Amino acid sequence: MTLKPYHDGGVSMDTTFSDILKKVVSQYPLKVKSISLLSDKGKKAVWSIQTDKGELIMKKVPFDETHIDFMLHAIRYLRGNGVNTPDVLKTGSGQGYVKLDGEYFVLFETVYGRSPEYENDSDLSLILKGMANFHRASRGIESPNGFYPSYLLTKWKSDLQTRMERLATWKEQRQQVKNKNEFDRLFLANVDTFLQQARAALTTLNQPCFVQWVKETEATKTLCHQDFAAGNLVVGRDGKLYVYDMDSLTVDLPVRDLRKILNKVMKKGGSWSLPTMLKMMKAYQQVNPLTKDQYLVLGADIQFPHLFYGQVSKYYENREDSWPVNKHIARLKDMISTELSKNNVLKSFLGRLDEVVKRGS
Repeated sequence: MTLKPYHDGGVSMDTTFSDILKKVVSQYPLKVKSISLLSDKGKKAVWSIQTDKGELIMKKVPFDETHIDFMLHAIRYLRGNGVNTPDVLKTGSGQGYVKLDGEYFVLFETVYGRSPEYENDSDLSLILKGMANFHRASRGIESPNGFYPSYLLTKWKSDLQTRMERLATWKEQRQQVKNKNEFDRLFLANVDTFLQQARAALTTLNQPCFVQWVKETEATKTLCHQDFAAGNLVVGRDGKLYVYDMDSLTVDLPVRDLRKILNKVMKKGGSWSLPTMLKMMKAYQQVNPLTKDQYLVLGADIQFPHLFYGQVSKYYENREDSWPVNKHIARLKDMISTELSKNNVLKSFLGRLDEVVKRGS
């Protein structure tokens, strides 16, 4: 894991778990000076450990040996192909993790730096070039045990179809409710627009270019990080981009990471921007060039209303039940505004693909 300079003394640890962690650390050839809890999300936790070899980062990870084996193999493979990501320290017996009382722990080196900023053109270019390098470097990876913790490549159309059907089902259900609240009314006023976008996206995925790309990727493999965003990136003191948190790696088209970072950047900016999108894709294209047909697949994934669906599902599936309804409403308004701003930008971008593709050739 990479650590940004956010230490403030850490958080006090439960005495019992502190004892467990000391047992974990004792399996490494280290002399420990202090341990500070940085974050605890139940299944996941992170500690800063000051040792005779400097500061290290311990993570408790919420998966088993086969998943960890793949993650460790992927880290080695990516590092060997030029991706900057922190190395994993081995125990005294040469293991890449420790299992204790049913919990799994992995120890990482620390890299210091700052979070990249989407508003900074140089940082944004660094992120997209780093993502492109990540995708290119991952090609050819094979699982050491034949097991892939996540393989989303072949689930695209079925997953999007399921999400579209859920939107239609929620529409029918909320139309029958007598006492609709503001969230319901906002959802119903916009859902038909986004169902239309969803159908258009799925139609594009029926094109031969999508089928061919999936077939090629099944043979060559490409990993997506799934959260290649500022929170998991650091611009190191050497000026290089470092990526961490390899917990959610999946075999998939690079489009998944591209669509996610585009949505994050545009959402933070409040609306879609053609100059920003062109800038981002030209940076990516310099390192891992895509074809025009492949950009059409990206366009289809962008067209699908992921942001709208995500916020609606949080509310109707009670995935953020601690939020007051006003927060859900405010977030839904933001998502709708961002989603509605993308169509003209996407159309203009696809009309300028020659400019983008030429840049990377």
